[in-house]
Amino acid sequence: MLTREAFIRHLRNDLNHLQDPDYLRRSPLAALFGLANRFDTPARLHAILVEGIEALEPSSEEPEQSRAWRLYDALFYRYVQRFPQEEVARQLGVCTRHVRREQQAALEVLALHLWEKFDLDAMLSQTASTPEGKAQAQALSAELAWLQAAPPEVPADLDQILGEVRELMQLLAAQHSVELRVAVHGTLPPVPAYQVAVTQALLNLLSVAMQRAKGGAVVVSAWSLSAQVQVRVEVEPGTARAKVVPARSDDTASLAMARTLINTCGGEIELAPDGEPFRAIVRMPALGGLPVLVIDDNEDALELLQRYASGTRYRLVTTRDPEQALSLAEELAPCLIVLDVMMPQVDGWKVLARLKQSPRTGHIPVIVCTILAQEELAYAVGASGFLEKPVTRQAFLAALDRQYAPAGTAPR
Repeated sequence: MLTREAFIRHLRNDLNHLQDPDYLRRSPLAALFGLANRFDTPARLHAILVEGIEALEPSSEEPEQSRAWRLYDALFYRYVQRFPQEEVARQLGVCTRHVRREQQAALEVLALHLWEKFDLDAMLSQTASTPEGKAQAQALSAELAWLQAAPPEVPADLDQILGEVRELMQLLAAQHSVELRVAVHGTLPPVPAYQVAVTQALLNLLSVAMQRAKGGAVVVSAWSLSAQVQVRVEVEPGTARAKVVPARSDDTASLAMARTLINTCGGEIELAPDGEPFRAIVRMPALGGLPVLVIDDNEDALELLQRYASGTRYRLVTTRDPEQALSLAEELAPCLIVLDVMMPQVDGWKVLARLKQSPRTGHIPVIVCTILAQEELAYAVGASGFLEKPVTRQAFLAALDRQYAPAGTAPR
């Protein structure tokens, strides 16, 4: 069951990617609003979100300094006008930290508006309105809880998984007179996920594909791309024997479970629009595929963060010398930088300024991680995130994910 907190999180992610059609097409909100797998999914979701913000505009009788106007302006300037957060703060006449608080409150108001407009309570309750439905939802939540508790000690081996899946599905393929082909292109890196979760998700997708390709062919192809591993499951286009078979009610449950499992592994599934031959593209992060530069003079702190990142999609490159920060960042081109500011050799604030001023590193998000309670200053100087020491593993990975993760994915 979707919680209000998860709904707000998806809403925030979509607003932050309001100009990214590919991101909006994969948004969980598209399915909630009845827009999934349409040719105009991104445009319609974009319109719903903008219209939702505009619906919050107070009447002309409302005093300009009222709470309602502040909440509306916080959303309108940031997401409709696409002003940077610093400019929103200037427009509202408040500090950046206060803007973030106002935006969070405004997001909650917008979420309530959309929740009620689309009657999500009624829609979601349909699947859990009976004792059996509630018991099933609780059982599923308990069953999958261990997948999210901690990363696996051994990452998933996709070569092995695809071999096992092919062997299992050959029997079903023969039963449906379907030709099954599996092709692996190049070497697949390990994935920071439980093997059983990835295996079951692929079995679910293949089961649906088999049903949709009566007498045709199902092709599975896998390859690595940048920091991702992609697996494509499809009814082969152009096969004369293959035909589009209408979806069954069981297909919806199978696809929903596959999506849940892959999301729990930190990945996502993209499905072909209804009416087309079945196609599913699974994207999962590669183990250690995303380089993160960590700058901290404390060796114990570096070792702790290395342990935190072990078994995840992040690969930490560390240095205790802040003088090397700029050259290392230019050479490594990391996806993120984590920076301490309490260092004896060089003031970390100066390091942050150098990183943001350089044309080769200015675009890289920087998370300030310090014992100092200087969150407002960090954002003012150009940081994209802030962590106050001591840092837990959950908080550290969540901070990295906020800068990089796609909607709906779990920290890994």
